[in-house]
Amino acid sequence: MITRAGPSPAKAAIRARRPVVAVNAGGVALPAVDALAAAGADCLFIDCERTAVSVESVPQLARAAQAGGMSAVVRVPTREPAFITRYLDCRVDGIVLPQVEDARACADLVATARAATRGREGDLLLIAQVETVAGHARLEEIAAAPGIDLVLVGPNDLAHSMGFLGDTSRPELVAAVDDIITRLGALGRPFGLPVTPATVAGLTRRGALFLYTTLDALLRPGLAGLKAGAGISHGDHA
Repeated sequence: MITRAGPSPAKAAIRARRPVVAVNAGGVALPAVDALAAAGADCLFIDCERTAVSVESVPQLARAAQAGGMSAVVRVPTREPAFITRYLDCRVDGIVLPQVEDARACADLVATARAATRGREGDLLLIAQVETVAGHARLEEIAAAPGIDLVLVGPNDLAHSMGFLGDTSRPELVAAVDDIITRLGALGRPFGLPVTPATVAGLTRRGALFLYTTLDALLRPGLAGLKAGAGISHGDHA
């Protein structure tokens, strides 16, 4: 169960409408967590849905993040209460529930968090991820769900749901994401989505607060720049 006295730094920031940079490290690498904290990341995104990170590794990742001043949220692989409770017992600061398609899923998450924390679910950052056509269709009811702090938009899975095999460059997908964030902004609902250095300024101006990226996305431009400066062609290795 959670042990912080009050909300985590990320939860407090979202409440105050301050942007939070959340980084998915992609696996279990404590030195990488330390490096992210030292570099100024606000939140460690522990991904137990799309990576090999197991529940046994969550406590050490969360402790490393929190020791470095970051918050730690975990994207769970299932909405089953018993499994979500196991992740909450790892003393994380929040839960990301993927594939949310209606308000019932949000209510179930809040109820599970309330039971697991004995009424302290308000200290957790509870995030509903909208990443399907069905979730898009019920956006307003998801956005209005009590106890949910944030809606996280998942363009990649939404592209799959729309039949585009994850192609986030399709005009239909771009328009769908634009519609989602426009409507969430109009509703005053905090939201987040994947960002890049090229897109982050425009998205924060539109109200994005949970700025998601991956360790891979952060490393690639830096390494590409080093290789280009050294005249090393792509694919060459020492």
